[in-house]
Amino acid sequence: MKALVLSAILFLSLFSGTYAIELSPETKISLLTCAPGDEIYSYFGHSAIRINDPKSGIDYVFNYGIFSFDSPNFILRFIKGETDYMLAGQRMPSFIESYVEEHRSVYEQILRISQQEKQTLFDALMENAKKENRVYRYRHFSDNCSTRVRDQFEKCVNHSLRYDTTQDKHLSYRQLIDQCVPVDSWNGFGIKIALGIPCDHITTFSEKMFLPDYLMRSMAGAKVVKETNRLPFAEPAVTIYQAEPVKQGFDPASPPVVINLLFLIVFGLTLVEYKRKRRMIWLDLVVFIAAGIAGLILTYLCFFSVLEATGWNLNLIWALPTHLIFALLLVFPSIRSKILWYFKFTAILLTLFLLSMPFLPQTFHWLIIPLCLIIMLRCGINILITGKMK
Repeated sequence: MKALVLSAILFLSLFSGTYAIELSPETKISLLTCAPGDEIYSYFGHSAIRINDPKSGIDYVFNYGIFSFDSPNFILRFIKGETDYMLAGQRMPSFIESYVEEHRSVYEQILRISQQEKQTLFDALMENAKKENRVYRYRHFSDNCSTRVRDQFEKCVNHSLRYDTTQDKHLSYRQLIDQCVPVDSWNGFGIKIALGIPCDHITTFSEKMFLPDYLMRSMAGAKVVKETNRLPFAEPAVTIYQAEPVKQGFDPASPPVVINLLFLIVFGLTLVEYKRKRRMIWLDLVVFIAAGIAGLILTYLCFFSVLEATGWNLNLIWALPTHLIFALLLVFPSIRSKILWYFKFTAILLTLFLLSMPFLPQTFHWLIIPLCLIIMLRCGINILITGKMK
């Protein structure tokens, strides 16, 4: 990635000087759409613009999705929502080779635009490629590699693009993300838990184009208004590289298996504990410390991060950060009877939460239910046994 960034910046530094490059009439400009990958940053696919001028020997891809893991404090900045991406260029053969190595399909749509519009688009990309312009603050929904491509296309035809919205569906950001994130992966589960109320916003046709796949579909049906005519904006997509589909088998370590198994184990141990009337404090520590740590992470994402998707997350109702504090207090036998009120409060809160879930302004992952039941079981046993001892 670091070598790619350096070579891409070097290319654009050479071509974005003070002199202008005039494209020949043989130039073809196209939208490249890349299928999702296995890494978390590639779940949503990718969009880029290809400039192919055989007369001038130019065949480069303009890519708004360049970033480097070697950037200072990259992980912290990513979680906080302060990740900077940049526009960079790459030779077309090298670009395709990288996606072949990752087994990700690549599709191309050649734009049906005039020579003047091609030049306008190319000049705008070269302007964006300048050192003072190439870096931008990444926003997953509103400013990413796909929305920037859409904006450049609309500008080059003087905002005369008209989209076919007849088949548009009322989908929220969350539903769109669900189409991209692996269903039974821990990364996918973590992403879905981290998404707050903003993700349940119903998207407009244009907002859906934050996903490269929707950008490709939108451009396929788009028309350019010229005087009294409506002309197709792009040719039908052709496949440059088709990756072999990967078959997904049963994964015994997937979230549904692990979390439901944990529920059964906690249920069984709690039943044994109740019959023996002997406390398993270690089990409370595991459950409440885990829930408390999850609550701390969600609290940071909700109130301190500037990520568009993680604000006002109602998962904090069950993943209370205070679970961590009261779990540690359980270590002291003299304090256990004095914090029974907290377990009663938590049990009532989770009961109301589970009953009201269908009516809340946020959609929840179904695995939240067994997680809530695990916490409620431990609250219940604390109330029953500690209460009797008291």
